[in-house]
Amino acid sequence: MGVSPVVEASIAAAGQEQTQTDSAPSLPGVVGEPEALWPKLDHLLYLPILGLTRPRDLYYYQGKGLHVLYGFTYKYLTVEHFAGQLSRWQVGYPLADALADCYSQAWYPGQAAIFIFTDWHTKPHWTKQPAHSGHIAMLERIMPGTKQLIINGPGGHLLGGWNSVMDDHLSHVLVDLELELADKLHRPIAYNVFDSEGGGQPTGERYAEAERCYLSVLPRQGDQRLSEFELLGEWEPVEGDPDRQAVKARWKDQVKADQDPRQLVLMRPTGQVDPTRVYVGRLPEEWSAGSVPDRFRQRWLHQERVIRQMIAGANLNANFGYTYQEVPNRTHQRQWEEAQESVEASERQLAERQEALINLSKSLTRLRHSFRQEREELVQQIEALGADMRQRQEQGQAIRQCQRGLSHRQRRLAEVTHRFKRRRRRLLEKVAHNRTRRSELRQDLAQRQAARDAIDTHSLCRERSLEKDQLMLDMQVLLTNLHDWTRQHYFAPEWQHLELDTAIHLIYRKPGRVHSKPEAIEVVFDPYRYPEHQQAMEESCRRLNAAQVHWRDGRLLHFRVEPKP
Repeated sequence: MGVSPVVEASIAAAGQEQTQTDSAPSLPGVVGEPEALWPKLDHLLYLPILGLTRPRDLYYYQGKGLHVLYGFTYKYLTVEHFAGQLSRWQVGYPLADALADCYSQAWYPGQAAIFIFTDWHTKPHWTKQPAHSGHIAMLERIMPGTKQLIINGPGGHLLGGWNSVMDDHLSHVLVDLELELADKLHRPIAYNVFDSEGGGQPTGERYAEAERCYLSVLPRQGDQRLSEFELLGEWEPVEGDPDRQAVKARWKDQVKADQDPRQLVLMRPTGQVDPTRVYVGRLPEEWSAGSVPDRFRQRWLHQERVIRQMIAGANLNANFGYTYQEVPNRTHQRQWEEAQESVEASERQLAERQEALINLSKSLTRLRHSFRQEREELVQQIEALGADMRQRQEQGQAIRQCQRGLSHRQRRLAEVTHRFKRRRRRLLEKVAHNRTRRSELRQDLAQRQAARDAIDTHSLCRERSLEKDQLMLDMQVLLTNLHDWTRQHYFAPEWQHLELDTAIHLIYRKPGRVHSKPEAIEVVFDPYRYPEHQQAMEESCRRLNAAQVHWRDGRLLHFRVEPKP
């Protein structure tokens, strides 16, 4: 796969950079000839093969697996000091980037665009100290841990893994990760497939802004109704699954559809009405609706299964190194910010109610003033008409017109009085409602302020240094890739789908003997109990010998299995 020179160059570059900035002497054998470097690296790389988890397990290791490679087996302190030195040099992340480019060229030669599968794997960290926490899916609980970004290419071949702090969120960094990965691999990323963690609308908006393609799925499953969508075509059979149909769609709510840049694809069993799955993303134009479910389903085989294989075979959930630093508790800070937003919302509502009360008070004042003026005018007119009518009666003149005028103004006065009372009653009801609501908001604001002030934003929490974890993750990804390469290029056809854990017990840890000669190394396996295993190993040995595989010192490797007695 060409990983050896990449590993050597990355470690040498990190060592030289550290030597220029650090006067402390480095451990012998770390920077120098590969013969001094690889024995220690192999001890880290092959720990899972030997049934070991951490370097400390070498305290009691008595096997011969590493002894046959170099004539000796390092114990705990030597390997631990070596891993610590590499961690201080911060080799892990640059090595992961360099190996990602190496894996990309080994599995997918050239510079053509490729698509990727992306996933956060969360592993727990057991501690009683305050630390950043998150949801651990496998344990269904909130606890401290580490997030690992795992990226696979077409066919499920690993492109790399990177450690991150527990409170990072996939949806916040996806677009930037793709751009960075394209630079590391020196090739464009056609599209990205990931689970529902990144299926929300904010992720879709960022992808639309960056004009990049992706495929995900809505977090809710099984509770969408067909009535919520407007179909953009006819139902068509799903590729590879004639029992289901798919169609492109959009939200029926026009406001929701205008605000959502994501494209939707509905899938349902043939004969049913409502969709059982809603895929979202920014899809290439040439994709049909029937091709979308199959493209997303590949993620289960080509990523989820690979991650589970690494958990079982490469100790993916093991933690390495427990150095930490005291940092502000970002979780508490986010909680305080959310609480502050609630306080500000209550303050805005309270200010609106206070302003509404002031406006209502002004409206009441204006209403009373206008009513008083209009009433006084009508009263004066009524008094004038009454006096005029009495005068006309005394003089024997007609009073019919005065009576009509007086009656009209009296009705007008009654109407004005009734309207004033009605409007005043409504305003007083609004005043009472706003005062009640203001009282409630004052209580709510006091409670929210108390809840905000109760959040501890001053105390620090522990954040683990992930350098050693990243170094070991590089080894775990490398071991998984080496197994993947070996089974595809050298194993018998019936063994080309063996997972790492199975291959460790069936092949890599198989008892046997090693004969070292000046020009060759012969590996002889003990016979297998079952004939099908015996035949598969014989065919694998034939393929390995035909490939002319050499050890690092140039000696030819020859494999054979003892015949079954």
